[in-house]
Order: sequence, then C-alpha cells, then structure tokens
Amino acid sequence: MHRQIKEFSVVAAFVIALTVLSSAAVSAQDKNWRPITPEELQLKAPKVEADADAEVLFWEVRVDDSNLESLIMKHYIRVKIFTERGREKYSKVDIPFVRGMRIKDILARVVKPDGTIVEITKTDVFDREIAKTDNLKVKAKSFAVPNIEAGVIFEYQYQEITQYGSADDMRMIFQHDVPIQTISYYYRPGADTKILSFNMEGKFVKDKGGFYRATLNNVPAIVEEPYMPPQDEVRSWMLLYYTRRLKDTATDFWSRLGGNIVYIFDVKDTLKPDKSLKAAAAEITAGTADPDDQVAKIYEFCKTRVKNISYDAAMTEEDREKLKPNKSTTDTYKKLQGTDTEVNELFASLTSALGLETRLAFGGDRSEKFFDPSQAHESFVHFASVAVKVNGTWKHYSPGDLFVPYGMLAWNEEDTSVLMLGYKDYFTSKTGLSSPDRSMAKRTGRFKLEEDGTLTGSVKIEYTGQFATNFKMDNYKVSANKREEMLKDSFKAPMSTAEFSAISIENVTDPEKPFIYQFNVRVPGYAQKTGKRLFLQPGFFEYGVAPVFSSATRKYPIFFRFPWSENDDIEIELPKGFALDNADAPLPVADPANIGSLQINIAIDQDHGVLKYKRKFHFGRGGNTLFEANAYGPVKAMFDAFNKSDTHTITLKQN
Repeated sequence: MHRQIKEFSVVAAFVIALTVLSSAAVSAQDKNWRPITPEELQLKAPKVEADADAEVLFWEVRVDDSNLESLIMKHYIRVKIFTERGREKYSKVDIPFVRGMRIKDILARVVKPDGTIVEITKTDVFDREIAKTDNLKVKAKSFAVPNIEAGVIFEYQYQEITQYGSADDMRMIFQHDVPIQTISYYYRPGADTKILSFNMEGKFVKDKGGFYRATLNNVPAIVEEPYMPPQDEVRSWMLLYYTRRLKDTATDFWSRLGGNIVYIFDVKDTLKPDKSLKAAAAEITAGTADPDDQVAKIYEFCKTRVKNISYDAAMTEEDREKLKPNKSTTDTYKKLQGTDTEVNELFASLTSALGLETRLAFGGDRSEKFFDPSQAHESFVHFASVAVKVNGTWKHYSPGDLFVPYGMLAWNEEDTSVLMLGYKDYFTSKTGLSSPDRSMAKRTGRFKLEEDGTLTGSVKIEYTGQFATNFKMDNYKVSANKREEMLKDSFKAPMSTAEFSAISIENVTDPEKPFIYQFNVRVPGYAQKTGKRLFLQPGFFEYGVAPVFSSATRKYPIFFRFPWSENDDIEIELPKGFALDNADAPLPVADPANIGSLQINIAIDQDHGVLKYKRKFHFGRGGNTLFEANAYGPVKAMFDAFNKSDTHTITLKQN
C-alpha cells in the first residue's frame, strides 16, 4: 500500500490548474508564500523550451521520513502561464490521494503581472473520485479557477501525510509533462538509504535542518510520441530505498533477494511436490510420452479445470479478500481453485512431479520499465512465469494468465530478462518473443457498392495471440451492450457515417480460441462520386487511418509492444454500369531484413463484377520491436509507405 501511495503522491504533483476567488496585492510579508521577483512577474517567454505553453519556475518536494508514525511530504510548485493552451491546461487542480493518506494545508493563488493576487478559499476545495480499480480507489482534492489567464504566475502548496508510511521504495520524479527551470527533492532520512538514478545524474547533498537535497535544472517536458517506450524508460527519476548494505553489488542483491523469494513463495514446496501431486500429474498426462505433449496437457488442466478467481468477473475484491489463500499447491489441486499466482504454482508443481526441471521465473514488466539485472531493486521484478526445461530447451508458461494462449506469455512478460529461481540457486535468462504469425488480425469483408458510393456488407475479424488477449481483457468484465459500443467506437473514429447491425462477439472468455467480431455494416459516402466516376479505397479495414508517424523528428526510441501480422480478404460487388478505369495495385513494401512487409493484390472477376482485394502485412520479424531514435527516419519512411499503399484508391467509370 505505501508504495502505491507514494507513486500517487508524485503523480499528484502535476495534475494542475487552479481556481481563483479572492484578491489582494503581492506582499513579501505573507509568511505562507515566497516573494515573487519582478523578473518572474514580467517574464514574457519560457527559458527551458521556447514554444512551451507554461513553465514551472520551481518545484519542490520536502520528504520528512524521520517520524516512525507518519511520512510527511510538503509540495510547493510555482508556474508561469504563457498561452491560452497553458491557461486551459492548468484551469483546475486534482491532488490525488488513496486510503491511508491525508491531504491538508492546501494553499493556491494566481498572481497577475501587475501584482494583483487572487486566492482560493477552503470552501472551494472538494473531494471527488478520479479512478477506481479492483484493488485501488483514487480520490482527489480538487479546485478550479475560472479566470486564470496567460501572463500570470500561479502557485500552490499542500501537505501530504501518510500514516505509518515511509520513503522506502519511493520514486522521485524529476521530469513531467511541462518544462521545469528547477526541481528539487529534500529528504530527511529515517534509515540508511540508497538511490538508483535513471536518465539523470542523481545525488543528494547536505542541506539545512537535517535535510539532503537533489536538484535538476532546465528539465525539458516529457513529450508524448506514438509508440514510445514506457515513461520510466525515458524520463528522469530516482528510486530511493532502505538498505543495510550500502556497498552491495547487483549479484549480491539478487542472490539475497532470491533467497527471500524462495522462503516467501515456499519454492521448495512448489518444486518438490508430494505423492498426491505426482499421482495427479501421472493421471493428467496418461497416454503421452513426449515432454512437450505432457506439459501441454498439464497446462490445459490448469487453464480449464482449475477455477481462476483472479478472472472471476462476478467476484468483488472484497469477496476475494474473504477467501483464505491456499496453503500449498496440493491445497490448490484439492480445491481446484486459486488465484492466478496459485494456478501458476500448481502448474510448476505438476511439471516437477513428472521429473521435468522446473523453475519460477521472476522478471520485469515491459509496460512499466525494461528490466536490467544490473539495476538491483526488488520492485523491478515479479513472479512472471514458470520455466520448464523441455527436450533440452527452457520454455516459459503462465496458465494463470487466463487469456494468454499456450506457448506465449503476455506481451509485457515476453522478451525480458528473468531470474530463474530453484529452491537452491538461481541464474539469469531471457524470455522469448512470439513471432508476428502468433498475433494476427484475420479480417474478411464481403461488400456491395452502390452507385451513390454507399458500401454495405458483412465483416468478420478474428484476433489471435496478443491481440486476442488484449481484447478479452478489455471485454470480459463489461456488459454485452458495452462491448458493442466499444466495437462501434473503434470503427466510427475513421468512418463516422458507419451504421452497424447484427453484431456478434465470440469467445470473450475462452482461453484459447480467437476473439471474433462479426457484424453487418453500411457506410454512406464510402466511395466519392464525381460526375461519372467513383473513387474507391478497396482496403476497407485501413479506411481513414492516418500515418502512424506524423512528426519530422523524434525524441525517444520507437517501441512496438509485440510483433504482429494482418491478413485481409475483401470482395466488393461493383455497381452495375461501372467498370474499372484505373485499378493498379500498389507495389510491395518491405525492408531488406524482412522486419516489415506489405503485399496487396487486386483482381477483378469480370463475369460477376466483383473486385477482389487481398492484403498481407507483418511487422517485427526477427524480434525487431525496439529502435533507437536515430533510426526514426527509416522506420517512419517504411510506415509512410505502408499507409500510402493501404489508402490506395482506384477509379470506377460509369459506362
């Protein structure tokens, strides 16, 4: 809990924009505020980034960890607004908090260039819920400022108190979505601490009152770019944590942590199953001798016969908390019920029971940060998969991830370093990355084009691999009506006039089958009519899709979550009296290493007046999903070529 609280406290520091209700004059005598200099008042342009809409003049967080009963954090932020977009961005403030955290002493004001002050009052602050998940409810202290404007300074401050909290494992974020002239963390320690720095040279120097200070100057804003790595990979931040071994090496750390995990997870119990589990494994795999087939049968058993309560949409978090955890993997087998972790542990026990070498793999989460074992901290790893040595090769499985197909891991668990833990030792390895063929969108359309350009027909889309997993995760908890609305929204973005009927969504909760959409669609004005000609884009599934990369330059690396492929099979019955005037197919697009490829074939069935369009696409072959920023030019050029081919238009002429 305290780690979640601290992460929200740092994020809170900038969901800003203020409200204004009472006015006075700038006064150096106000003990609650630091004096504002004439230079700050008259500042006309940002200093860190020339085109910034707003810029933080200073941002300070004081972390007092010296009291065992509570962690106290004091925040003070001063911002200069330069443009209307800056005014709009900061027209309200949300200061998030969660259970166990208290926000107090909120002060906020706007200072105009002429020195006039407008302040909020206590009655202007209200509580509201801003996020809720199964495990966490996030509220916020909120207030709004209707008359904030370009040219003003606004500043606010508050205290954040977490009962029995600590600074252990605190992420100190130095880079945000606005440029910052100076940002400082002041830390008064309550224990021996160590820091890890990312994308910055971070260190604390002694300051006043028992505090230590870490400062970064002229910090550019984090810029959102398409297909960028997770923010913790690119922004400047520090991780502060308690330690009794200030000179530990990474190897020493992981060895010690591995020992702790072995104890906490009772790895010996998991990997040394009792007689009942050995008998169960023999029964499950009866009639199979090949280890691959045996593992597949155990995987299927754990997926289909053991109720995975982590994915039970009917259960609330309170219901799960009332259930007693299984005492052992034998207990999980007897109950045929468990959490996602307990399902994975049972799988490990059953494969071990067959005599197959099995280990628990603890790895990074690529949705948050790319795991590097040289960066030694326990928050960078979690129980990710079960590794089984099959016919001399280590393979990774996670039947506890209900919607992940056999032979794959969730995208954020693939292609990452892992610690392979046994009950006596560990070694480091890496999980594999699924090929583009494993994550496919197979899309079929049978359409009829009317003389006025209206397109009608039926659509079927089958998603496998990571696509299917993501769609099932998004859909399994929501109602049938909500699922249909989500489908419509995804198509209406590029095709605003589309009308849908006969919607069918299949295999929402099936662990292995493709996730399938089927529906009828009508799109008025799909083809543009000019005189006696119709201009038609035959690639229905790419209709209206903009180029992936629009910017001429790139700041961060390009990161695709997983390799993927797309196969389109489209037939369009042409309107009577129209013939092809120009139906050339775009040339194939591919790179020499076959990382990405697009091939489109267009043919005409003259006897039936049907246009046939087939498209084959893949990207990420050879595990190429991460590219440095200096490779942006070639990557952009390739995706521009893909988009040009996908939006290729043909001409029909009325006879």
